[in-house]
Amino acid sequence: MAISRFSYASMNVMDVEAAVRHYVHVVGLRETDRDADGRVYLQAADTQDHHCVILNPAKTAGVEHLGFKVSDPADLDEATAAVTAYGLPVTRVPAGAVKGQGEGVRFPLPSGQHMMLYYHADKVGYLTGMENPNPVSAHSTPGGRVTHLDHTLISAQNPGDDVKFLTEVLDFSLTEKVVDPAGNTLAAFLTCGHTMHDLAIGPGPDNHFHHMAFGMDSRTEVIHGVDLLKEKAVPALEYGITRHGIAGVTTIYFHDPSGNRNEFYNGAYLAPGAPGWVPPIVWQAEHFPRGAFYYENAVPEAFFAEVT
Repeated sequence: MAISRFSYASMNVMDVEAAVRHYVHVVGLRETDRDADGRVYLQAADTQDHHCVILNPAKTAGVEHLGFKVSDPADLDEATAAVTAYGLPVTRVPAGAVKGQGEGVRFPLPSGQHMMLYYHADKVGYLTGMENPNPVSAHSTPGGRVTHLDHTLISAQNPGDDVKFLTEVLDFSLTEKVVDPAGNTLAAFLTCGHTMHDLAIGPGPDNHFHHMAFGMDSRTEVIHGVDLLKEKAVPALEYGITRHGIAGVTTIYFHDPSGNRNEFYNGAYLAPGAPGWVPPIVWQAEHFPRGAFYYENAVPEAFFAEVT
């Protein structure tokens, strides 16, 4: 099966217009569409597909589903058979049910969050245009200078169950993991493409969302993003700007108006692009604080306690 990448997060928000202002004027996405059910679709500068974030009007925050793109339409049938054989329910989603998107298959992970696999996405083009474009976005573009939606982290009571499903059924590769003294997986970082993680699993309650990360071209752009958070009075995690020991990336966390956590992020290493080619890096639990926050060597209590 060829799942090529994490493509979008469909998020529940309590105030859609406040969320749109946040994702346009703080994060730096562009609004690409709206639908009759009140959903708003947004995309980053350097991605051609119709959306990377969907905002759904809802009474509570959290993730509605996570979208992953496959490389061939036949992968949808293969996924349906494999997920069904594993014992999880699969729903075929008709083309157009998600605006700008073709047919998909939807199913829950063992931890309860829903994934959607699909092949076709309508194209909106790059922010800089598709004919004789400038190499960089205009400096008047609002928000952080994010290039793409990079990855997401969800929470699970038993992360090992999600790892088993994702690696054995959907051909994800495990790049790094955190284990307790008995060898149980406490956190895991998995890729379906060339980045070190498309989907990560952290400790916490089932069926909850931890964060989605927006990629930037350089550490300088992350610093610019922190300046923007201060200017816009957007509360950020007390650690930041900082570096993760896991993946070594530069990072800052903050929240949208409904409480869904966002990340500005730069510097992950590349993955080999095929399942099982290299063994995962293993972190023992006592070293996890350094892996999570390399400079501080400690994990704020709120970091895993606050999920939506």
